[in-house]
Amino acid sequence: MMKKTSFHRPAAAARRLIGLAAAGLVIGGSCSLSALAADAPVSAVAAPAAAVDMELELSGIASSEGQILVSVFASPEAWLKKPVAVASAPASAQKDGRLVIKLAALPTGRLALNVAHDLNGNGRLDMNAMRMPTEPFAFSNNATGMFGPPKFEAAQFEVVAGARLSVSLK
Repeated sequence: MMKKTSFHRPAAAARRLIGLAAAGLVIGGSCSLSALAADAPVSAVAAPAAAVDMELELSGIASSEGQILVSVFASPEAWLKKPVAVASAPASAQKDGRLVIKLAALPTGRLALNVAHDLNGNGRLDMNAMRMPTEPFAFSNNATGMFGPPKFEAAQFEVVAGARLSVSLK
């Protein structure tokens, strides 16, 4: 059985701080995301009136080092810039390369997410000189982009209560 970890909704100030270097595919500037313990209390914004719980099943985790960072976005304009929710889980919680993360109190509608395996625990997805990721990452729908991240539309999914979204790290 895979270990489940909690999903946290950050305060507005924390979302601004995160920016989305955690996704690692934002060019320019650097940002840091501190590790959140899976069961630690986190200050949270009020849940939307129609909040939905889902699960993210992540596969392809090749190392127990570092942390898994998840960011959820609600629109093309906010894509990879302003997440509506973020989460992190220790990579050591994975079993046989898989980890299930509970996504709680998501807003209804269409969302897109990205995941980064922060191997060195520095709170961001590291890049090489050509701005190519040097740590594993993934997007919902296992979407890929051409010379950069995929568009929001390629990664978007419909929020369905109780559903499990499967994503594989690259």
